[in-house]
Amino acid sequence: MFWELLLLVVGILGIAILAMGINVFFRKNKKFPESSIGGNKDMRKLGLKCAKHEEIKCRRDIDGLASGSASCGSCGHTS
Repeated sequence: MFWELLLLVVGILGIAILAMGINVFFRKNKKFPESSIGGNKDMRKLGLKCAKHEEIKCRRDIDGLASGSASCGSCGHTS
């Protein structure tokens, strides 16, 4: 019983991994699609930006302003 279940699970996992990789196996450039916003041209065309870089920019804008109640326009954070 244990071995039958183990073989069934291994078979299902094998089929799942093969199904997920079919798109990659039959692509011309043989690369996984870029999931990072910074490296994906389509995401950049939509105006999406990396949250980490947005936070860094916002923090620099806030630190660069002289007034104590300045807020960053893009995130609305106040210092």
